[in-house]
Amino acid sequence: MSIDVIFLGLDGVLFDTEALHLAACNAAFANAGLSVRWTLPALRAAAATHGYARAIASVVGVPPLSREKQRVAELYEDKHRQFHQAVISRPPQAQAAALALIEDAAAAGCKICILTDLPAPATSALLDRYFGADVTSLFSVVAGGVNFDSASGAGPYIHALNAVGAAPHNAIAIDTAVPALRAAADAGLWTVSVAPYGTDVVRPRQFITFDALHELQASPYTPDQQRPAPGLHRAA
Repeated sequence: MSIDVIFLGLDGVLFDTEALHLAACNAAFANAGLSVRWTLPALRAAAATHGYARAIASVVGVPPLSREKQRVAELYEDKHRQFHQAVISRPPQAQAAALALIEDAAAAGCKICILTDLPAPATSALLDRYFGADVTSLFSVVAGGVNFDSASGAGPYIHALNAVGAAPHNAIAIDTAVPALRAAADAGLWTVSVAPYGTDVVRPRQFITFDALHELQASPYTPDQQRPAPGLHRAA
């Protein structure tokens, strides 16, 4: 077997976006008249379940706010707007380890895809400001605004794999968000978490390298056999 396709998330994988998400969430809470103010641990706790882009789901998903559909929609819209504006004015740093992986993988002929629950405008802003005209040549698939929590959450991975002509067991998803990792695992992909929260994860400083993918390429096991190479696993 071989790893032919690498799916990368953006939040905490390709870019260091935590500070921007934290500021955007708190600004949206203030504008909505809510008393909630998050610290970084609070953001990470919410992102552990919902991902960074939709972290405020931990606040709006409980009564009484959950019953105010219009207010919830406006809160999401404001948070996304705040984040987008921050990306434009203060572009986040790209992760050196992720860039090294992209460079090595591309040189080896691996296809690199981006699937993220960040809204499409923010996705484009992040990628365009860093990669410019190379976005279309470097990435085989780019999709923003992906809903990994829907009944067909695995669908985006399957659609992307169909588009590039690859099988799930020849693909790996690297992300920080549980919904994305769960959807990838449900689709039959290898997964690795680089989330900065919890204990049973790969830490950002231990970001997966292309050498580790070479180990996986030589492995006789598939993801379903629960015998990944070091640092690789199925999402819980």
